[in-house]
Amino acid sequence: MNTVAVAPLKHSGLGIAATIIAIIAGLGLLGVFGYAGYVGMEQGGQPSETDPRMVMVGMGMLAAMALLVLGAILGAVGLFAGARKRLFAWLGLVLNLLPLLLGIVIVVVGLAMAP
Repeated sequence: MNTVAVAPLKHSGLGIAATIIAIIAGLGLLGVFGYAGYVGMEQGGQPSETDPRMVMVGMGMLAAMALLVLGAILGAVGLFAGARKRLFAWLGLVLNLLPLLLGIVIVVVGLAMAP
């Protein structure tokens, strides 16, 4: 009787990378929002759009969103990468897409409420 030893599947490296990127970008967004709140409170609730600190807040948000897009792409690719476990690929995809979709919803609601 021949028995073939089957090695257990490994986790997708791309999925792990996507999950790590989601955590880093999420913490970065938290930091950016916290700093924006600090600057807003320091300015009396209405910071100037040309304030260099608010420009840096905007750049930080764009950088975090770019990381989230990269993480979502890696998560999606990790789902189809060979015979691997897909847990981290799914986690990375979901954790990267949620803040992106929430950001889009916030922008749409903000534009709808503009006078």
